[in-house]
Amino acid sequence: MIEKLRIPLFVLAVALTAGLVYLLLLNSGDYDAPNADGLFHGTAAYQKGDYNEAAQWFMQAAKRGDKEAQYRYAMLYRDGKGVDRDDAQAVRWLKVAAAQKHADSQYELAKLFDSGRGMDQPDPASAIHLLRQAAEAGHGAAQLRLAVHYAEGRGTPKDEGRALHWAVMATKSKNREAEPYLQQLLNRVTAKAVEGDAKAQFVLAMMFSKGEGIHADLKSSENWLRQSAEQGNSDAQYHLAVFLVDKQNGSQFKEAASWYLAAARQGHLKAATAFGIMSASGVGVTADPQQALLWLNKAAEAGNAKAQTALGIVYSETPGFDHNYSEAVSWLQKAAASAQTDAQNNLAVMYALGKGIDKDLKQAYTLFQQAAKKDAKAQYNLGVMSLRGIHVTQNEAGAVSWFKKAESGGNSNASPTLALLYHLGRGVSYNETLATHRYQEAAGNGDLNAAFNLAILYYNSSNFAKAFRNFLQAANGGDAQACNIVASMYQRGQGVTYNIEQAVQWYRKAAEAGYAPAQFNLGNLYRKGEGLDQLDKLAAQWYLKAAESGYAQAQNSIAYMYALGRGVSEDREKARTWFKAASSQGLEIAKQNLPLLEKKQSAFILASHAIDMDVRAPLLFEKPLDLSRHLDVYRTP
Repeated sequence: MIEKLRIPLFVLAVALTAGLVYLLLLNSGDYDAPNADGLFHGTAAYQKGDYNEAAQWFMQAAKRGDKEAQYRYAMLYRDGKGVDRDDAQAVRWLKVAAAQKHADSQYELAKLFDSGRGMDQPDPASAIHLLRQAAEAGHGAAQLRLAVHYAEGRGTPKDEGRALHWAVMATKSKNREAEPYLQQLLNRVTAKAVEGDAKAQFVLAMMFSKGEGIHADLKSSENWLRQSAEQGNSDAQYHLAVFLVDKQNGSQFKEAASWYLAAARQGHLKAATAFGIMSASGVGVTADPQQALLWLNKAAEAGNAKAQTALGIVYSETPGFDHNYSEAVSWLQKAAASAQTDAQNNLAVMYALGKGIDKDLKQAYTLFQQAAKKDAKAQYNLGVMSLRGIHVTQNEAGAVSWFKKAESGGNSNASPTLALLYHLGRGVSYNETLATHRYQEAAGNGDLNAAFNLAILYYNSSNFAKAFRNFLQAANGGDAQACNIVASMYQRGQGVTYNIEQAVQWYRKAAEAGYAPAQFNLGNLYRKGEGLDQLDKLAAQWYLKAAESGYAQAQNSIAYMYALGRGVSEDREKARTWFKAASSQGLEIAKQNLPLLEKKQSAFILASHAIDMDVRAPLLFEKPLDLSRHLDVYRTP
């Protein structure tokens, strides 16, 4: 292998051990190694004070892209060590290293831009740019120097708020000079605030709010915000409104709205957006679509992405607005391009449904993926698409993964959906405990379908008392199917004390809502005189209502009433028609009753009671799936 080495060989060291001489040789391949060796040997030479050798090593590594070597080589030129002092060369190499995000180089180059060394004249604006890059990377000295620039208005407009922020960051970076400078700045700002300077009052308020440099004190923050806001400082007006909204006190929303409006009138885009949203939702002010559109348009046209999103939402989803889907798409596209995840989600829904734009499930899926990095609704929607195989291969386990992410992000639809999947063992192993926990949480938040499914879970486990309580919750919410089951449980004394009067009441409530099984059950009670007067005429009326809606058991029963002339005039032809209708739906007792009718016998078979205990799972079983009902969308901005 020796013959492959390139000459010359450089002798690096001689070691004398036990009388033997060891020549440590580094071939030119090692010398050319781009980073580690050159930087290592250059550093060693520098520490020994051999700057000439250090310069050679740093130069080799610098030319091969080592940003630390580039920085050190530049410092040799700046200080005239091992090379002739040359500020222009120092600037050259610092620029190369700074472009590789080397924070020390960014900081030192900024200092040269400040002084004008190595260039035609000072350039404080470029210095600010470099200092900001280094400061954001956590460079303490750069943070402090940046604070000084903002405090003195060097290369940038004077901004004591930013000066304080970077001074605080420098103290957190353990810069020894930062603490006294921070205190000096605080004293200066406090004195100006006390004297009535609105900008200083605002800066001090934000310091108290964040607890930066001083202890957090929300009361003091509000006090200084008010003083500044009352003097017309739009930033203070906006942040005071935010402060009041964050208190979640309805009585203060009105005041918040007034401050948002005051700031908006001065051109504060965030305030204009916030006031527009409050006008759209009727929070703090009377709902006013015209005012909402006025302020949202002002902010949106000025490029505020949140306002653009809000316009997209009100034009497509919010009640009380004239919907304009193409306009909604236009604004959502602008906001989505700015990575507004709520806009990306709603735009994806527009593509999925073909609202305001040609239907494009591929584009919808792409947008959901972009939004799903942060947005829980988009995560839920990807779960829906995976669960049903919409645009992608059906993957129930993958859907569960998306639903779990959405649940962690606080999506209200994800938890009951996961409960359903645990309940049925779809995409995940059956787990009654996990299903129950999620159903309970959703039911506690007013989800009637979750309460209903939880009741079924309890019912099938023979825990009838808990089943009754959850069916009753759904029934009290106006769920006709649950009303029918509650009535049935009262009628049978199942999970609750027998009470036929309550049974009649709940059957009637569901029947009057048009629920066919309850109409059938109420008809049975009238026919038998159970819990109310025996009235064949009313029995027939309720049977007929249910029969006409296609309910097979009721068709069988009204056929019976016509066959025997109970509550209606005897009409064997109508009886035959209804028995056939029920039979065609597969009802066995109707099939058995038809021959009895032909033989003019009267021992007809009737169903005595009907309840539907199927788990509610349209997301799983609805065909075709109505995406407009199942995709989660932002409906108010």
